[in-house]
Amino acid sequence: MVSSERTTADGVVPGSTIDLEQPPVDPWDEVQVPAGWEAVAAIARRVSRGIDDLAMHVVTCIEAEVPAYAPGVVPLDDIHASVARTLDMILVGIAERRAPTDAELTIRRELGVRRALQGLPVDAVVAAYDIGYRELWLALVRALPPADTQATTQLLEAATTVWSWVHDVSTAMASAHAQTTRRLEARDVGARQRFVELLVAGDIDGPEAGSLGRSLGLDPGESFTVTVVRGATDDHDAVELQRRAHALAGAYAVVTRGPLVVIVAQEGVAEETIAAIRAVIPDATIATGLERLGLRGARASLTDAELTLEVTPEATTGVFDESWLWATLNGSQERLRGLLAVGVDVATKHPHLAEAVVAFGDHGFSVSEAARRLEVHANTVGYRLDRWAELTGWDPRTFAGLVRSLAAIRSA
Repeated sequence: MVSSERTTADGVVPGSTIDLEQPPVDPWDEVQVPAGWEAVAAIARRVSRGIDDLAMHVVTCIEAEVPAYAPGVVPLDDIHASVARTLDMILVGIAERRAPTDAELTIRRELGVRRALQGLPVDAVVAAYDIGYRELWLALVRALPPADTQATTQLLEAATTVWSWVHDVSTAMASAHAQTTRRLEARDVGARQRFVELLVAGDIDGPEAGSLGRSLGLDPGESFTVTVVRGATDDHDAVELQRRAHALAGAYAVVTRGPLVVIVAQEGVAEETIAAIRAVIPDATIATGLERLGLRGARASLTDAELTLEVTPEATTGVFDESWLWATLNGSQERLRGLLAVGVDVATKHPHLAEAVVAFGDHGFSVSEAARRLEVHANTVGYRLDRWAELTGWDPRTFAGLVRSLAAIRSA
């Protein structure tokens, strides 16, 4: 069994298991039954004698009815012992005709904490509780003595006590679960933010980056793909993207960094990632870097994505694999300014010539295809290419001349 260490005030530390421990004294040895309530107390005690079998039946129902509790998600001994302890606690409360005590609610809060740490959503935990209450009530009904009208009447009166337990226990558990989930989310947000900052700074050789990556489900030794997004309205978009990413294949770390959202992915599917982004930010401008190995690769992929974003038209998607030349050249504008200056000047003054060069390059270096695209005669395209070569000194019909011309046109 895991540690039984515990704290006070806001619950328990991760791994505590008060609710799985047997109480030091059997509560049935100290039950105080109100006068006139003996029939219900006897029924509750009768059900308690078969608590292990009832708990196993409840566990089977939970696993069958609540997908989040599929076999193997929560250890069987954990869920069985917890169900047994909860049901027996309620039976004692029914026998004493009272609501749960603060101590009993504290134990249920612990379960809410543990289920949050195990990754179970709160609605699944509440659904599991409801199944337990349902099966407990059916067991109480089955334990009624035949033809005992008084016991039947009193058990109906006990329904008020049962539903008081349902409300108080569920509320305590759900509240503790929510508080724990918020703490976990805040911790994870901080870890994701720090991990990306280390990538940006290049501080990836020390132990911190690897440790943070592993805590986020990212393997520092495997390949990474980084995507950057422009167009988010606020930090909530990153939070929603991270939530959606949990349902995708692979591992993701999503953070806001200035005006951008940065998504570090491992073993993700590019199409699924883009679809998730579009679902949250329909008009986003998206750029994805190359898949690269290790933390240094993650840093390089981030650079890929940032460079690609600069040459990606608004509200579209760009990938470095396709835009690498323009993305790389765009980052070297100052160094290439003198090299491209003539072409920039000609493209600015004679945009129809630049348009012919681009069409020629985009349509298989075919004058006729470029003419069809521009809806002009092929001789017109040929003339414009010649005129471009005359003004710039670069022949767009050659590889070197075309690349230099297109780089200048993009710069213009």
